[in-house]
Amino acid sequence: MSEEEADSYLLHTTTEAQMAYEIEDGQVSVFVNDKGDNPKRPDFTGKGLFNGQEFQISLWKSTSKSGLEYLSGRISEPYNGSGGGSTRSSVSADDIPF
Repeated sequence: MSEEEADSYLLHTTTEAQMAYEIEDGQVSVFVNDKGDNPKRPDFTGKGLFNGQEFQISLWKSTSKSGLEYLSGRISEPYNGSGGGSTRSSVSADDIPF
């Protein structure tokens, strides 16, 4: 499959297909991301599962100084949609003064 055919295939992937896919431990699944009007959004997004822990994947197309194309990315905790940041706290009950 040529690069153009692969890009075309990925571009035609729908949200329903992404939601229906059951990922298995040790695998990742990445799809073309709709960047909308924000060029800083990742070119590809997806998820993975490793040792029972789900994680979010974000990838950007990049070009090295020598002209070699590659993907760079970030792995993070799954997006929960709350927009309020992390729900974890480093404060224990012993730290509360009352």
